[in-house]
Amino acid sequence: MKQSTRPSLVLTPHKGIRFAFAQITMKAGSLDYANPAHVADLTAQLVEFGGLLEEHAHLENQFILTSLAARVPGSADHDEQDHIALELLQEEVMAKLESLQEPGLSPQEANARGYAFYQDLSKLHAAHLEHMLEEEQVTQALLWDNFEDEEIMALHFQIVSNIPPDKMLAWTQYILPSLNHAERIELLKGIQMGAPAAFFAQVMERTEAVLSKEAFEALEEAILQTA
Repeated sequence: MKQSTRPSLVLTPHKGIRFAFAQITMKAGSLDYANPAHVADLTAQLVEFGGLLEEHAHLENQFILTSLAARVPGSADHDEQDHIALELLQEEVMAKLESLQEPGLSPQEANARGYAFYQDLSKLHAAHLEHMLEEEQVTQALLWDNFEDEEIMALHFQIVSNIPPDKMLAWTQYILPSLNHAERIELLKGIQMGAPAAFFAQVMERTEAVLSKEAFEALEEAILQTA
């Protein structure tokens, strides 16, 4: 489906989720699972990202799907069931990863368990890709058909205002690299308008850390020009 010029509630987070899964899956594929420090690092990253995925699904359920079901009864059922299935898959992935922290594993056993984890992670990655595509092509289209732009933006502001600052900062490392220049400007200007200056400074620090020097300087200049 062709991307509409109307506001989308899923474009930005979905780009970030795709980016995060790609990065984490590549990291998991190249990991030495017999190295406890490497396993601990991946575990910390997946615990954080898993929390972001859970929050994303919760906010979609609370604001987008509840509003859509009120306008079009039954239209939210598929996405809600998908969220439950994805959560169960995520629990299986984390259980496989946790099994790698058992003491006394031989290098052979650690890497065998690591490969089993990697396969489950790939399954979760694929399931999210399919789910997000359906939300972009079906759910978002239903929103456009049944809500005015002002109503969609009101839902957007409700969602953003319910993201805690620590999670907003965590999202930065995945979302900002995944967006194009114009989308980055729009996102950061929105944060700048609605957040304290100190928090926006933290967001810009995180942004600088995850973008190339050239991309960050262009972004910083564009934000200063529109200030």
